[in-house]
Amino acid sequence: MGRLERKVTVITGAASGIGRGTAEVFAEEGAKVVVADRDEERGRRLAEALGPQASFIRTDVANGAEIRGAIEHTVERFGRLDIMFNNAGFGGARGGIAELTEVGWYATMAVLLRAVFLGMKHAAAVMKPQRSGVILSTASVAGLTTRWSTPHIYHRPRPP
Repeated sequence: MGRLERKVTVITGAASGIGRGTAEVFAEEGAKVVVADRDEERGRRLAEALGPQASFIRTDVANGAEIRGAIEHTVERFGRLDIMFNNAGFGGARGGIAELTEVGWYATMAVLLRAVFLGMKHAAAVMKPQRSGVILSTASVAGLTTRWSTPHIYHRPRPP
């Protein structure tokens, strides 16, 4: 028996990168995996490769209703939710504060912050009555350093 036997998980951003690797390992360990990603082709292909213990749902995490829909799909398909992995992300808007657009800022906030909040919120609503569950969230290195990101997006500077 695998370490995640009988566990049900949603992984956002699961069609590639860290999400894909996690989905593959979770499935190997016995979990039922919902591949939640906006890349339909790669997401469907991954779910098919993982077999009957996997399902794909198109999910753009910038859209809160789609996050809620992914969790609802999971409960309808597999009867519960044990692990929520808020993993979807992107490099975010870049550039100096004077060049940064409101649209870019809002897109960055929607994917990198609001989506994580909504993933936790909607997963907790399912997990609380179960009295069990785990919520994981991929963090951005930009929260710790300005080296790879535009710091004024959401960086809290360290005191001098």
